[in-house]
Amino acid sequence: MTIGDVHGRDTWKFMTHGSSYEFDLWVTMLNEGANPEDELFKEDYPYFGVDKIVFIGDYVDSFTISNVEIKKNLEDIILFKKALPDKVVLLWGNHDVQYFIPNQICSGFRAEAKWDLHILFEHNKDLFQMAYQIDDYLWTHAGVLKPVLSDMLKMYPELKEFKTEMDILNHAFEMEIPQIFQVDGASGGWSMYGGPLWVRPKQLEQYGLKLNQIVGHTPQKKLIEIEMGHGHKIWLTDYIEHNEESDLIPFILEI
Repeated sequence: MTIGDVHGRDTWKFMTHGSSYEFDLWVTMLNEGANPEDELFKEDYPYFGVDKIVFIGDYVDSFTISNVEIKKNLEDIILFKKALPDKVVLLWGNHDVQYFIPNQICSGFRAEAKWDLHILFEHNKDLFQMAYQIDDYLWTHAGVLKPVLSDMLKMYPELKEFKTEMDILNHAFEMEIPQIFQVDGASGGWSMYGGPLWVRPKQLEQYGLKLNQIVGHTPQKKLIEIEMGHGHKIWLTDYIEHNEESDLIPFILEI
């Protein structure tokens, strides 16, 4: 299951637990000693029926949701990850990294919430990652371009020791390599190519890696599937806020 950009909304709880109320009930049971992987949850909680739940990043910043709600929602996502560390994957988004990495400010930044979010991200940094991969399926916040990855490997040859795109990107993020954060013209930056936190679908279609890529970042009215010329696909999953379908159906891949 892939969950697109959250931006403070608790809609993800309907996808993973059935409702916000059911999530709160689940937390109560966990606090009383229940095991989240116990069979008793199988019939009532959708998360039990999938192998992985990947959050595509951008947990914070909203034009409509309060700072208190945003922080509480992020705390609940972190709680979910801690309860099921092997099932839940949390990816970084461009709106998240601006609260703990210098000079990464983007639209929606909330100065009054900076310290609360900075502390929350810093204390739980080891729960998040830049990329996740299964075989030739790669999850990042915005996508990965061939020229960006090539440039990283050229400038930082030590990354060549890693065998998968996921490992390269995760280590590049830990090293705070500039290519991870570069912003192209489509997002108001000066770089020729957007990095994996910023690239837009048009560039991703033109220069994307020869992999299946699952991304968020660019708002959609529904889940979008793009066929690539080399036999792979791109899925755009940032449709939670602007969804026009009658039901908000989670995106589940069978691999």
